[in-house]
Amino acid sequence: MRSIPGILLAAGGSERFGSEKLITRLPSGEVLIERALKVHLLSSISPLILVASPSLWRIIGEGAAFSTSTLRIEKRRNGWHSFSSRWGRGRIVVNEDSQKGMSSSIHKGLSCLRDKEQANGILISLSDLPLLTTGTIDFLIHRYVEEKIEILVPVFNDTTGHPVIFDMAAFKEDIARIEGDAGLRVLIKNYPERVTRVPWHDDSVTWDVDTPRDLERLARLG
Repeated sequence: MRSIPGILLAAGGSERFGSEKLITRLPSGEVLIERALKVHLLSSISPLILVASPSLWRIIGEGAAFSTSTLRIEKRRNGWHSFSSRWGRGRIVVNEDSQKGMSSSIHKGLSCLRDKEQANGILISLSDLPLLTTGTIDFLIHRYVEEKIEILVPVFNDTTGHPVIFDMAAFKEDIARIEGDAGLRVLIKNYPERVTRVPWHDDSVTWDVDTPRDLERLARLG
């Protein structure tokens, strides 16, 4: 399967959770950011860019982020660091302006990609989707590549989910103008005729961990 670059957003606030939710332990024993990295690194994404908040970066640097593995931070290049893990390699960048919303993290992630890496499709995903699987990511990438789609979004019960894949070459100017928490919703709203909505069979593409009570559902699912 052909690979495409991916940006994994991990710089959002955790106000409703009450603490840094991405290092909360799941019933599986993994922490949330650990599972997110595993699921995305084992997929057809290449390269994977992890956009971290300053607080998450600090926790990773202290070696306290993971429970079943380690993330080795390596060379710094042009504002980002390379990293390696048991599931593969990637790049990590800190979004010092994370309070400006999701769009700032998308811009930060794109800045870590070389021009030739931005030539085709780019995947945007979230770190707080505990039910998302590698299989789902690969299915959506395959669909995007095979059908030459401009914007692909999974949909469950009329709710748009993640990951979203878009053709950077087709929307470069629009992407440059996004700001705040709107993210790629601006593209989806402004170009409905260029969006392919993929109906999904469950809420793994839409359900995120937002409060501690959400962990109770994971415990019930086993």
